[in-house]
Amino acid sequence: MIKYLFLLIFSVSIFTARGQCSRQDLLIPIDEPEVYPVEGTAVLQFELDGTKQVIFQENFATIQGLELRVFLSTTERLEQGGTELEITTEPLQDDNGGQDMGDPITGLKIFELPEDVELTDFDYIIIQCVQADVLWGRATLGALEGADCSLLNLEDNTIATTTIFPNPTNDIINISSPTQNIEVALYDTLGKKILEQTGTQTIDLSNVLPGVYFVQLIEGEKKKTLKIIRQ
Repeated sequence: MIKYLFLLIFSVSIFTARGQCSRQDLLIPIDEPEVYPVEGTAVLQFELDGTKQVIFQENFATIQGLELRVFLSTTERLEQGGTELEITTEPLQDDNGGQDMGDPITGLKIFELPEDVELTDFDYIIIQCVQADVLWGRATLGALEGADCSLLNLEDNTIATTTIFPNPTNDIINISSPTQNIEVALYDTLGKKILEQTGTQTIDLSNVLPGVYFVQLIEGEKKKTLKIIRQ
């Protein structure tokens, strides 16, 4: 029984690890670290199903302040002329579900991101005490990690003007591109390649089961990945 349970846990862990690309680093306190302690791992994570999240892992710990909010930023501090995006919809709650100063805030925290955010858009995850204007904590995002990064349209060079339609589709996908030299690869949500072709403006999905797939378009060093739905 123990053997089968181990195999089940191992299989689930392998499955959940698939289809991801991330950037991460440790959160560290910045302004008055002895007064405002922060620790734990912050992850900017994308999945092949389109999920985009910032995750504070289970080892996250800090204390409550005056309205703590979480931001993505291109600069080390907010309001330094960079691009900023608040990803909290409400202030962080402490472990008691309130905002009592000094109460612990620990454990897993997940923040959903807008669809138009890309993994390389920001360099920092910031926890800001907005009322006191205190930079509570910061993680400096590292390099891309994950075997599926190439499927998530994360390359610096992309085929910006190439599109596919209709989407969703019943059988045929058309490729609208200024060039005929497009290489096409179709992947399922686990990253398995279903088909590939070159030099055609259509993709025949009549022999593909209904579901969500990813079309990767390649022209030289340029790449673009789009999600499609086969009805």
